[in-house]
Amino acid sequence: MSKTTKTILIIAGSLLLICACSVVALFAPGFWSVTKYLNWAETNTTRDLYKVAPMIEEIATITLPDGFGSPYGMHLGEITSIGFSSQSKNTDLVMTQFPEGTPLNTEEIVKLISKYSSDSGNRWDNSRAKVVEEKPVTIRGQETMLTTSEGISSDGTPYRTAIATFQGRGGPAFVMIAGTLDEWDTAMVENFIASIQ
Repeated sequence: MSKTTKTILIIAGSLLLICACSVVALFAPGFWSVTKYLNWAETNTTRDLYKVAPMIEEIATITLPDGFGSPYGMHLGEITSIGFSSQSKNTDLVMTQFPEGTPLNTEEIVKLISKYSSDSGNRWDNSRAKVVEEKPVTIRGQETMLTTSEGISSDGTPYRTAIATFQGRGGPAFVMIAGTLDEWDTAMVENFIASIQ
């Protein structure tokens, strides 16, 4: 499982805790640890495009940028998460949808990424990132804000992340694009965001 996937899964679990969904069932003291959660999630993640494609459609219709592959997808209860990597594996596209009623906002997602992904092995550690741009965009006919941050990874590589929340087909969702600064393609990001229907 990639480090980006693990970060998204930790965010998903954290948001479950925040919205009090499945707290007793999943995270009762001593019953589930983060490690058990990640191990369970890894065994329930598929990398088969034919299985990932219907998961994408649960969230939205997208046009994948050229050069992106290595799909993954998973269901965690009512949470659906999908992702793709660039050929170089230096840029990741991720969309995650949560159950109706889950409170989602970009600022909270950035905080969760910072809180739960600040270990030295995570390349997209946002704890040292700074917002460089907030830009209004339209996703699925809805106005939202695309927040772009810049930081330095644990191995000293400059990178960017762009995050926006939107209403998916089955609930609130977010899209995240994360990549090294030398590979960052603003036109690709904007075109991908515009393709989400």
